[in-house]
Amino acid sequence: MANPQRIIELQKFYQTTTKPLWRAHPNANLVLIPYFAAFGISLGASLYFAVRAGFGIKAQK
Repeated sequence: MANPQRIIELQKFYQTTTKPLWRAHPNANLVLIPYFAAFGISLGASLYFAVRAGFGIKAQK
């Protein structure tokens, strides 16, 4: 079971920070930077190929 004193410390930390909740933790960037990088790359690739398909451009063999 979690230490009740630790829970109170964390509650105070998260309630006093001005950052959004998903960015409040000190290690949040370790998760968020790779997540948004992968999201941006996958979105960019899918939009790139969707536009190419819309214009009827075939992939070269």
